[in-house]
Amino acid sequence: MNINKKLYPTVLVLAALILLLALVSSATALATGQSTSPTITEIQITKNFSDCPAIYDNKIVWQDKRNGNWNIYMYDLSTKKETQITTNKFDQINPDIYGNKVVWQDERKGNWDIYMYDLSTKKETQITTNASNSERPDIYGDKIVWSDDRNGKGYDHDGGLSGNPDIYMYDLSTKKETRITTSRAAANPKISGDKIVWCDLRNGNWDIYMYDLSTKKETQITSSKSMQVDPEIYGNKIVWVDNEDGLNIHMYDLSTSKETQITHSGKVWEGTPIYGNKIVWQDKRNGFGDIYMYDLSTNQETQITTSKSASSPAIYDNKIVWADWKNSGYNEIYMATIGSSLPVADFSASPTSGKTPLNVKFTDTSTGSPTSWFWNFGDGSKSYLQNPVHKYSKAGIYTVNLTVKNAAGRNTVTKTDYIKVITKPVAAFSASPTSGKAPLTVAFTDKSTGTPTKWKWSFGDGTISREKNPEHQYSQEGNYKITLTVSNAAGGNTITKTNYIKVTTNTRPGIYSENK
Repeated sequence: MNINKKLYPTVLVLAALILLLALVSSATALATGQSTSPTITEIQITKNFSDCPAIYDNKIVWQDKRNGNWNIYMYDLSTKKETQITTNKFDQINPDIYGNKVVWQDERKGNWDIYMYDLSTKKETQITTNASNSERPDIYGDKIVWSDDRNGKGYDHDGGLSGNPDIYMYDLSTKKETRITTSRAAANPKISGDKIVWCDLRNGNWDIYMYDLSTKKETQITSSKSMQVDPEIYGNKIVWVDNEDGLNIHMYDLSTSKETQITHSGKVWEGTPIYGNKIVWQDKRNGFGDIYMYDLSTNQETQITTSKSASSPAIYDNKIVWADWKNSGYNEIYMATIGSSLPVADFSASPTSGKTPLNVKFTDTSTGSPTSWFWNFGDGSKSYLQNPVHKYSKAGIYTVNLTVKNAAGRNTVTKTDYIKVITKPVAAFSASPTSGKAPLTVAFTDKSTGTPTKWKWSFGDGTISREKNPEHQYSQEGNYKITLTVSNAAGGNTITKTNYIKVTTNTRPGIYSENK
């Protein structure tokens, strides 16, 4: 059987687009953030014909043809030990790994079936047993998804899908298989948590769909007339290749319902694996394939390879693996470790206000993988913890700054007047003028200490105000007693000034005096 490692919706689509892309002019360069370029440390994993790598933590799996047929191999970065997973004489391709579980599609029984190997128990399990072709497995936790053509004739559009695949899922914990789609036009499933994504030809062109296992709800993610293929998902972020304007990567954030175009080269040829805030892909902007990475947290694009012969990228944390034929006439597996880019400092705190003594929990939300932290809490105290708790013992308004650092450098953020620590206020005020002829307009000024949040003025003539600095007009002669009550979360305080305002008139004396 002829083995083609490319995702089959993409191969036919891309073949049809090669001539068109040759006519498309170069797109504008992707704007990058202010971060410095990360360091890239590359190592070679294999030295024989190997392809389609996948990575989880310190374990890399791939398909390997050193024995004449494709077998599945694994390399453990922590032990530097290589293990052959399959040994039969048929082809095993398209591996994926999660934890200690490795899955692949297997031809040993004449059709493609899905198999799983548990590294912890050294036990192999056949997942599918029907006579159809089950392909492109992906695994997350105990859940395995794949495309399966068991349901008879489906869609067959020009330049698109052949066969009749639907998406299926098998739960290793319950040993239950579930049919996810019924379109008979679904391919290339990926799973993250309870969400499964795939590309679907049910409407005549490739669209991206998602199924939520927790709600049992299917959602159409894309609906444009362009083709969207090769979906990947991590958390709430779905990415795919879109040919709306050349071939570029788009992303949809489920939490914000917002779609963003990530690349602008128009030459994305393969991939879109995503881990955390990092997306990787193969790009042919320079005429041949190289691996690129985009960091969503810094809006920075980085070229990972310069060999012009790299393909099939995958990513886990700061490790990227791919296949490359730069040193031979066939693909070998390589890995790059991405070093630190300049961090961007940020933090939050809770609570940000309250009465003394106030215990505040500070949470580092910096990006760029900082390795050290320096906090200045504004009251003379400091901390080197990532997420410290600090007690403010004195009332005041405090400015807090955080400096974060990694191998690439440091960055500082300052939040002015961020923490407000209060104590029971002490009422005080002044007024101007304090005497004069009626009608007399008096401006009252709060001079209380302790950061009050509420004010109540009594002007001695039966009227009140709750403004901080009110004005009041006296229309009758008299001597007036003024009372101010202030309060905040810590308590309240009152001050009274007797005969404070003296109002006179040219006519009758002493019509009104609260203090007589």
